[in-house]
Amino acid sequence: MKLVKPVLMVLAVLVVLILALAAVLPSDYRLVRTVDINRPVEHVYPLVVNLPNWPKWDPFTASDPDARSSFSDETGTVGSSWSWEGEVVGVGRLTLEDFVTNESIRSELEFVSPQPMVGKDIWEFSETPAGTKVAWVSEGYLDYPMGRLAGLFMESILGPSIESGLAKLKTVSEAMPLVPVESPSDGIETAGE
Repeated sequence: MKLVKPVLMVLAVLVVLILALAAVLPSDYRLVRTVDINRPVEHVYPLVVNLPNWPKWDPFTASDPDARSSFSDETGTVGSSWSWEGEVVGVGRLTLEDFVTNESIRSELEFVSPQPMVGKDIWEFSETPAGTKVAWVSEGYLDYPMGRLAGLFMESILGPSIESGLAKLKTVSEAMPLVPVESPSDGIETAGE
């Protein structure tokens, strides 16, 4: 019995220290990764804005090949969504909120389980002399206290997955044949390069 009181006091001090640490940690996170793809933006952008294309390159899909996916009837439009459920990836949904064709995409990422969380995925596309620079931004709010503590590991957990997804997007994009693209200025078809 004499040991119980000191153990409880040590546990109480640990809890207070953990809560104090969580109180000073950031309440949000933002990760940014980029990749250069040797394809014009009009060939890369559809692989991201049309959600049924995500399983071709998404790093989380590869981690749970038995996960069930469903896509809304409309694709590549505001409000279109992709829902999934699996043992590894949990239950969640990605919904397009806004986009500017061939320039940017903003979507809401909602995880229902195993840990409820809502974040944003932001994509930015810019033309380069060699093709397209793609930036994938993941950001969101971190609840107190557990979310803020988890935020300490966000870079090491989420960062490599985003990098892997961008590398796969590059591979898939560059493996696709270039198709003729109609120039909006003259109506003449070009090779897209």
